[in-house]
Amino acid sequence: MAKVIYDSGIEDFLAEVSAEMLVYAPVFVNKNYPDQINFKLWNSELSLALKYPVTITPPTEILLPSEEPLFSFEGDQATPAKVEPSVIFGLSWEDLGSIQKLTKIMGKPIQDEPYQARRSQAFIIGLDKFSPPTGLDFDLYFQEFETGAFAVTAKTKQGKKWLSGKHFKNHPVKIPQVTKKPDPLLSDPLLPRAIKESATHPVWDELAETCFGCGICSYVCPLCYCFETEDKTKFGDSNCGERCRSWDSCMLKNFAATSGHNFRPELRDRIYNWYNHKFYRLPKEQGFSGCVDCNRCVVYCPAKINFRRVLSRVLADYKKRPKK
Repeated sequence: MAKVIYDSGIEDFLAEVSAEMLVYAPVFVNKNYPDQINFKLWNSELSLALKYPVTITPPTEILLPSEEPLFSFEGDQATPAKVEPSVIFGLSWEDLGSIQKLTKIMGKPIQDEPYQARRSQAFIIGLDKFSPPTGLDFDLYFQEFETGAFAVTAKTKQGKKWLSGKHFKNHPVKIPQVTKKPDPLLSDPLLPRAIKESATHPVWDELAETCFGCGICSYVCPLCYCFETEDKTKFGDSNCGERCRSWDSCMLKNFAATSGHNFRPELRDRIYNWYNHKFYRLPKEQGFSGCVDCNRCVVYCPAKINFRRVLSRVLADYKKRPKK
């Protein structure tokens, strides 16, 4: 017998959880623009967005914030930033996958301790129309099987504890299995090699004529993780302050600049590097693509660049090449 929750009871459930820990959820950013939705620290005064095409920034921002103090220091004593338990509610299939992949990326070859500390204290609740993803991590998963009704699956001890609560009801009807099909373009086994060998392809020069080099594709991508660090000290006392981390982007002109040299001064090379890292290097180094098909880079690109068209062209041209 399945357990279900109705949309009228979700806020009551989250209110109960928020009494014990922070709750992040997709909410309407501006009531005048109903399509602008983002993950925010939730309270009962904010309206939940249970159905949305895609949020502005990914929920991975909660685990890898755009700006964060890593530790404070005074003299030779350092104190790590405090991490509080939290719940991230309302993640789609794609965003569940992004958190799982980013956690692996931030775990090897070097362990990113601030990220891992947040992830270890975060409980994940997915929400989508598809059946629970067997290969992805979550504590609870809400599958909408009819308007306003969600079948709920628990995968962890904490999830099972929540599921035994008063907000979840027994439901005798069998919940339909709804499978999400992967994009054949992104799963094409020839794609990584095609991207690696496309460094001289004219598509990168053509994109450089359109692309603004603004880095938005990086900032909205749940699997982009470039950052810079800065020590901020108190005025007049360089022995006291904090080390801070903030997002950066390999699409920006000075990202690869060092003293006296820039490794990628041309925009076409930065664009190629972005694609090469996602679709060749990450599959080689981590065993998976740097794209979860969330579509944020397409929706929010001011130049209206669609990465699928780029990949399709590069892959098609690669397949036309005579085999060696």
